[in-house]
Amino acid sequence: MLLRNLRKVWISKAVTQNDHGEVKRTWQFVSTAFLNLQQDINELDRKSTGEVNYDIYKARTDRRYNIPNGSGISFEDISEKESFVPKYRVLDQSEIGSTYLYRMERYHGD
Repeated sequence: MLLRNLRKVWISKAVTQNDHGEVKRTWQFVSTAFLNLQQDINELDRKSTGEVNYDIYKARTDRRYNIPNGSGISFEDISEKESFVPKYRVLDQSEIGSTYLYRMERYHGD
């Protein structure tokens, strides 16, 4: 990957808490990563009504990061915040040759 195209992102994971039968989801900072973010639009990213979904990003890297599905991705520093909601959530990950691809979608909360 070209170093000038890499962007620092902050990775978080969801922690669910059961508070007397009410399930609450909070987010906890895990680590940082450097990813090449691109907004690749194709026919599969279209909604059923025909409009294009611009909320999908594809992040590529040649370094293996431990970012499981469902993890939160933020573009601003969240390492010292106590409560936050990430901007994007990882939908799936795949490996193409020596490149790792993470597909992310804007996270609107639960």
